[in-house]
Amino acid sequence: MPRMYLDFHANGKRRAPARATAHPLEAPLVTAEATADLFSEQSGIHGLGVFTRSAIPAGAFVIQCQGILRHKDEVVEGMRALQIGPETYLAEDPEHPRLDDFINHSCAPNVGFVDGSPKLFAIRAIAAGEELFWDYRTSINEAGWAVDCTCGASNCSGKIQSYCDLPEEERIRLRGIVLEYLR
Repeated sequence: MPRMYLDFHANGKRRAPARATAHPLEAPLVTAEATADLFSEQSGIHGLGVFTRSAIPAGAFVIQCQGILRHKDEVVEGMRALQIGPETYLAEDPEHPRLDDFINHSCAPNVGFVDGSPKLFAIRAIAAGEELFWDYRTSINEAGWAVDCTCGASNCSGKIQSYCDLPEEERIRLRGIVLEYLR
């Protein structure tokens, strides 16, 4: 039997989904500060994605990235993890995945780490129903790391690679939305 989408108000309280569809996300969004009404569903880019039910103005706080702190040696292939320091990652809790674990990459992101912390802010106005995207290059800093990019943005580089491996002009362009340890 398919599971239902779990859908959450910004205050973290569960509410009925707009439509019934299969979805593996079953953990509540725990972020009292969230300003957006977010939900997860199938993405046109990759797997599940995170979408907003209401418009988000540019500059607004959107979501806090959360998880289990792990040393880079504990991060294994297939684990959803966000690098937040030279040897530190914020990894998905497999027992309690959160919405931030499903935000996809785009070379033309609409959210970023504006204040340098693992909080995502709208870097432009985001329309209701739009999928959230951040640029994975703004957190990963492992020399030689790269994966193919299929985001489809007009400025798509075709490859998501480590911040340290980007050309200097690209690092300068991204500097306002990278995590603090990369600034």
